[in-house]
Amino acid sequence: MSYSLGLDIGSVTAKVALVAEDGGAVYFDTGKITASPRAAVASVISRLSEKFNLQEITTAGVSGPGSVAIPKELDWAEYSSSLAIASGLLHSHPDAKTIIQIGGQSSFVIALVDGLRKPWQVVSNPLCAAGTGRFLEQQAYRIGVTLEDFARLALECEGSPPRIAARCSVFAKTDLIHLQQKGVPMAAMLYALCESIARMVASLKKGFFEEPIYFVGGVAANSAMLKTLNETLSARNGYPVDVIVPGNYLYVEAIGSALLSRESGKSSKVIVPAEEDSKQRYYEMPKLEKVTQHDGWAAPRIEKPFTGYLGVDIGSTSTKAVIVDEFGTEVVAKNYLMTAGRPVEAIKDVFRNLLRDVGDNARIAGVGVTGSGRYLVGSFIGADLIRNEITAQTRAAAEIDAEADIIEIGGQDSKLVIKRNGIVVDYQMNKACAAGTGSFIDELAEQLGVRVQNGDFAGLAFEAPCTIDLGSRCAAFMGQSVASAQQEGVSLEVITASLANSIAGNYLSKVLGTRKLGDKVMLTGAVFYNDAIVSAFRRALEGKTILVAEHRDVSGAIGAALLAKEEMDGRASKFKGFEKVVDSDYKLSTFTCKRCDNNCAISRMEILDEKPTFYGSRCDLFDSTISREKMKTPFDERERLLLKDYREGEGTGPVVGIPRALMAYDYAPLLIGFLNALGAKVVFSSKTNNQIMGQAVELSYTDSCFPIKLLHGHAASLNNVDYILYPCVIRMGVKEGDENQKYACPLVQASPFIIREALG
Repeated sequence: MSYSLGLDIGSVTAKVALVAEDGGAVYFDTGKITASPRAAVASVISRLSEKFNLQEITTAGVSGPGSVAIPKELDWAEYSSSLAIASGLLHSHPDAKTIIQIGGQSSFVIALVDGLRKPWQVVSNPLCAAGTGRFLEQQAYRIGVTLEDFARLALECEGSPPRIAARCSVFAKTDLIHLQQKGVPMAAMLYALCESIARMVASLKKGFFEEPIYFVGGVAANSAMLKTLNETLSARNGYPVDVIVPGNYLYVEAIGSALLSRESGKSSKVIVPAEEDSKQRYYEMPKLEKVTQHDGWAAPRIEKPFTGYLGVDIGSTSTKAVIVDEFGTEVVAKNYLMTAGRPVEAIKDVFRNLLRDVGDNARIAGVGVTGSGRYLVGSFIGADLIRNEITAQTRAAAEIDAEADIIEIGGQDSKLVIKRNGIVVDYQMNKACAAGTGSFIDELAEQLGVRVQNGDFAGLAFEAPCTIDLGSRCAAFMGQSVASAQQEGVSLEVITASLANSIAGNYLSKVLGTRKLGDKVMLTGAVFYNDAIVSAFRRALEGKTILVAEHRDVSGAIGAALLAKEEMDGRASKFKGFEKVVDSDYKLSTFTCKRCDNNCAISRMEILDEKPTFYGSRCDLFDSTISREKMKTPFDERERLLLKDYREGEGTGPVVGIPRALMAYDYAPLLIGFLNALGAKVVFSSKTNNQIMGQAVELSYTDSCFPIKLLHGHAASLNNVDYILYPCVIRMGVKEGDENQKYACPLVQASPFIIREALG
């Protein structure tokens, strides 16, 4: 008896399939990749050797990004993932026309005409992890949901789920955080995540998805993902489709590699590979210098009543609260918990813990709230003051050193405050990208199987003999860099140390940029409890005096408490009290406001015997204190003048669509007059609405400003037209003399070509 072995080494797992002489699969196994792909391969082949004689395996094939883990001298055949997937599925399902594969860090859409006998088409996701299992896993981990519960909870979604960006995993995460802070139910967020990935996959292929359609890869186990794929592809095709998940959906690629190797007849040697023996292709840099930060604070004993001020920082990742004494000089109690996608429940849990620490001894004279969920939670607890994170962090840092510039890294964002003579002169936050933030570190550490909170990350990093350059790119691409380093056999110690350097490098290049720091810099935020990251910043900021805040995990909450103290000035606090907040029953619901084309998703919080509170509107419709009178603005007059000659559908010639965006909008009178003179029927796209914004985000591949993205949506909305007119504008105004030129932005100059490429 002879066998053929197939091995699929992905970015997350290694899968093995053993095929007998008749082509039937007789053995399957999988191993999670943590330290290195070579270790996972050694593990699965070792288990295989316990049940089969490896000498009876005559041919072997490998595919996937980790195929370099198989030594060349073993003579294994190498295949592309797309070929192996198609071959594996067609063996058992020769009728397949479309194959959708969603794995840990990649996704494919394969369109077949006549099996593999005629030219076939394959398209894959970009290098980042958008639309893959890794992204689903990261989000589940961040909001405290196991992958086993993910699908069940998502299928409990009722009504219309919110819309989450599909093109970029980072922007999708940002959307998710905003939904959390508005109190959107967990089931709706999880279902929206599945919908976003389904739209991402659907966008990979133009035109119809021909049936039968098969769904393979690890994500095919998610029944909510299957449902959203059916809905999305049905909408794309214009009729109901039924996506099929085959029995061996997880091992299709491994089966394909085994079958292809059998067809090739190339003899291979199968042994349990050594876990080391890897040639690194990275330039080695100096190791991290070990530093140790001591947390000397101990909660004081509370034995008698006292007056204090409460500060709350409700972030996207964690929820913090502190009580400072009446003078604002001492932290009396503090608590820190993960938000886990439930901001209201998180603050109730934090208050329960504070009650345990201070009992009924605390008389709260004022409450300040900061963080991304400040409005929702501020209303719920009865806050006296609500301030943004920059203001709160600056106030807290001033209590330690009024002159020091501030570097703060939180769960989902990073902040910079530059001061001169104690006065804030500049500040900056990271863009939408989460690279180098707390959640980013936690997710990559989880990918590596390393814990951050107990010091394992720093311990491993300080053991590394050197560091390498993993880059300081987008969070999604950093995940790919880590996976590539693992596949090259870079040790876990070196990867963790190098990640610490990347976090510092990312901050300095993306947040600090060309700004100049002063002589003293304060590091704050819970990320700086990680000694390896403190060491990396000390090296990167060599020559500066580095201060590390004592209460760096709750510095934003301290700032909010101090601001509340200064604000109250003897007034009575609106705080509802710890016990009342903990015992409060509330109901969160969402609805879509149809008052205008914005179709805002409104969140409503209802508390017994209290007036409902609304969040999420772009106007003041739900604020009863605001006058409802519609006021004319200069923009209304501009709109009227630009389109005063526009008569939709007039003319006898072809229908010409014009996107209501960028230069075409500014030059509307010229374009309308030109087309009217030619007798064409002119159709402008509608005003920007949620549907156009949704299409814009899905179609836009470039990391550009939102107006450029919006152009995609406006152009795509022009369906029933013969032509789309969008001029290429390079310069405006006079043509004489370089000093008088007014050039359009390079992206605006290129926008007609970008749109043509995006819309095909």
